[in-house]
Amino acid sequence: MNAPHRAPGSNSAGNTGPGSHRSRCISLDPRVHEHIPPHFLPNLAKYKYSGSDSGIISNYVMQPYWNFIVSLVPMTVAPNAITVTGFVMCLSSALLVMFFYYFGNAEYPCWVWLYAVICLFAYQTLDAIDGKQARRTNTGSPLGELFDHGCDVILTPFVQMMICCALNTPPCVTFVYITLSSCAVFGAIWEQFVTGTLDLGYVNGPTDGILLACGIFLITAIMSPAVWDTQVAGPYEVPLPSWLGSCGGSFVIGSVRSMLFTFYVVSGTVTLLTNILHVLKRPNIQKPGMAVTTALPVVCLLVLHVWMYLVYRPIHEKYPYALELSFHVLMSYTATRMTVSRLCAMPFNLFSGLFIITLLFTVAPLFIHTYLPLAEEKYVLPSLGSATVALAVLGLWQYFHMILSVITQMAYFLRISVFSITSRHDANTKWE
Repeated sequence: MNAPHRAPGSNSAGNTGPGSHRSRCISLDPRVHEHIPPHFLPNLAKYKYSGSDSGIISNYVMQPYWNFIVSLVPMTVAPNAITVTGFVMCLSSALLVMFFYYFGNAEYPCWVWLYAVICLFAYQTLDAIDGKQARRTNTGSPLGELFDHGCDVILTPFVQMMICCALNTPPCVTFVYITLSSCAVFGAIWEQFVTGTLDLGYVNGPTDGILLACGIFLITAIMSPAVWDTQVAGPYEVPLPSWLGSCGGSFVIGSVRSMLFTFYVVSGTVTLLTNILHVLKRPNIQKPGMAVTTALPVVCLLVLHVWMYLVYRPIHEKYPYALELSFHVLMSYTATRMTVSRLCAMPFNLFSGLFIITLLFTVAPLFIHTYLPLAEEKYVLPSLGSATVALAVLGLWQYFHMILSVITQMAYFLRISVFSITSRHDANTKWE
């Protein structure tokens, strides 16, 4: 993708301005489709990145390693090439794990988890140095930020699925774990969308979470998933609300697995509350009320998502990860659309086609379950599982269609190659 395809009718960088309000080109071909209205593209030139990383491990342990690694990278290597290399490596390990899960009766050779450790750690390293490479080669751009965020948010559900496979989590725990990670993805990007700043805390997912996942994969490779059943405390029984009856009457804390799950739920909840606090306390770059109107529909859909799982839990256990993946892909898609909106300073409409389809997909079975039980038995129960899989596939197609369209538009407007530095002159040998 060194030479972005020019969409028919696209203006050049010099001709696309605020006064050019031609209609967008809509196409199934992402190289032609214009996700961004052309008159918002000039706003890319005004964008400046704002972010901070307060992570203890990232600043005091990993930074020297990352600085050393980036010093080994040739100055002619484009930052986006680094990002996509990590993405492909991590995705390959996730697909390998899921292959053995679905077609190997969830029995994994130890090398599968060793490969997962290598790929996930490499992904974290490459994800950390792509920005450093952009600064040292003077090739930073909004496209680079989109590339970085876009890879992160779509890989998250696959990494969480790998963790659940390694820990051999039961269905209810899997659902809570992946759904909470979906909320965490949305929460982080929602905060950045509203405040304009990406703020990573003292303990954060991109550094500490990935290192913890690498540790889980390594231990699983050495000792097998059965190690997570080891009792280390208690057991302590935590009663569950009556409306969670289908998940059992209580959650037992005692095994290594349950301790890790409890830690994740607590840390994830604290992170989400921190996102909300930052939005409430810090200056907002969006219109008044935009924070609420953006988040409220997602919260409503989340409630329906949980309700649907509780009602149709047996069906979703026959199609593991389908419901979780469909919801997570929607959150990734929404988060990336928010990133594009922020980079281009253009209005954001939460109700995309994928959001509406997911909402209807969730509401319709619940309505039939409540008011039309005979129709539920005849139409919903036989088809809901395969429909959930289809929704997840549709979401992935929609995501990659959007991301390819946006990358093509941005690269053409900014007159940059996506995966290469066009000339040696562009690479500034000074560290900045």
